[in-house]
Amino acid sequence: MPSCALAPPVVSALTGIVDYAGLFPPAVLPLDKAAAEYVRQRQSPYAWMLNRFIVPAAQVESLEHLLQTTAESVAVFPLTVLFDGTNVQPLRNTRPEAYEVALRPPECEVGAVRSAIRALSKVFEERAPGLPVAIELPRKVSSAVVAEAMEALAECGFAAKVRCGGVTADATPSVHEIADFLLAAMHAGVPVKATAGLHHPVRAFNEAAGFVMHGFLNVLAGAAFAPGLDGETMRAIIAEEDASAFAFDERGLSWHDFVADRATLEETRRRRFLGFGSCSFTEPVEDLIALRVLLPA
Repeated sequence: MPSCALAPPVVSALTGIVDYAGLFPPAVLPLDKAAAEYVRQRQSPYAWMLNRFIVPAAQVESLEHLLQTTAESVAVFPLTVLFDGTNVQPLRNTRPEAYEVALRPPECEVGAVRSAIRALSKVFEERAPGLPVAIELPRKVSSAVVAEAMEALAECGFAAKVRCGGVTADATPSVHEIADFLLAAMHAGVPVKATAGLHHPVRAFNEAAGFVMHGFLNVLAGAAFAPGLDGETMRAIIAEEDASAFAFDERGLSWHDFVADRATLEETRRRRFLGFGSCSFTEPVEDLIALRVLLPA
């Protein structure tokens, strides 16, 4: 067990939970600085929590050139490549470990979303068989579209990507949106990858941002306890702002009277909550240290 984790269930819950998204808002680092920060964090005592480097498809070639000129091995850069829309193009020299596709609104109407997801399935079966793929729907699509998309994602073996925030308050989904999305995915047997807004473990008002931001422990707990949960309880977990309501100990992760043991946490991370993208790795780590989930290095 990494010495900086206070309890064994922490490792089960948090190993590889963060994909580094330094190229994206609000950080928006230049490619060389984002790459350097990723290398630095891969050498930290908390590197066991760090997973892939997220790069837009349009910047893959630039990253390849950067790695060649800085003598960094691609092995140091396990990549998630992000495509915008269904026009997925083959990559020249890079084989990522995972893909994400953000569907555009016209691709997400009733009747169209299933076709779009199935078309992507054929593309990835030909070009990247066996690799994880997460599909993001636009916000505020109808419940019928979400249900149809979840059926198609389950059929194709894809994950669902949910956007949990942004740089403004209106870009942050409500508690109901996040809870309903999680329940829809869990009901369909579709794993969830989260992105944006989850820099901090527990939902809280962020003074720097000026609005309330969702917490990644809230989402993790919601996914862990999802089997058998009703909508009201899922919303209560996502809305929880009392950090003391969440605890790691030898039993596992608890929220009030709910407890997920190590086996449940490992199953959750494999099949229900794959992790989240964050433009900062330092903030989640520092907050977990403050909550005494992790020890200072």
